Amino acid sequence: MEKVIRFFKSKSPIAFIVIGVLLIALSYFLEKKMPGIFMGMRLLAFIVILYGLIQFFSKK
Repeated sequence: MEKVIRFFKSKSPIAFIVIGVLLIALSYFLEKKMPGIFMGMRLLAFIVILYGLIQFFSKK
């Protein structure tokens, strides 16, 4: 668990935004075949992007 917390604290906010955009792009390939996984990936991408934006604006 400590490694996960260290990962979130060490990455830059822009890295989280890029990871979120990549999750959105990858989820489009699963939209028709696996709608449950598609929605889960979109939700995870939303959370990651929101976390990145909050970190970005709180540093300024």
